[in-house]
Amino acid sequence: MNRLGEMYDELPENVELMDAGVGGLDILNMLEGASNLIIVDAVKGIGDVGSVHRLSADDVKNAISKECISIHDISLADVLTIAEQVQEMPDRLTIFAIEIEKADEISVDLSEKVKDSLDIAVKLIFDEISAMKAC
Repeated sequence: MNRLGEMYDELPENVELMDAGVGGLDILNMLEGASNLIIVDAVKGIGDVGSVHRLSADDVKNAISKECISIHDISLADVLTIAEQVQEMPDRLTIFAIEIEKADEISVDLSEKVKDSLDIAVKLIFDEISAMKAC
């Protein structure tokens, strides 16, 4: 989030950065009224530490082990399922997840492998924003 914030001037004027903190049901507010939404989160258990995954809502909801997708008290899969039941979903929803080393520790400090992947993640997010603008 900080890296994206540093590059905020490069974002189109109709793009808003919001920090959901640890997520949970607060994400429902972000989903409401959004036509396009990108969620960036940490993930544990679907790849090598530092790898960046581009996922759809269906990828998250259909994960073999939903625990591997979420490090929060309520999984993103559960939040998306609830959202589909109670409100209109964005036309386009993309999740970028960066694989972390430890999901059982709460820390704002990033491992070196995760830090090394931030530029890749930011480029993928900017590419996704450009693709959304083209639609």
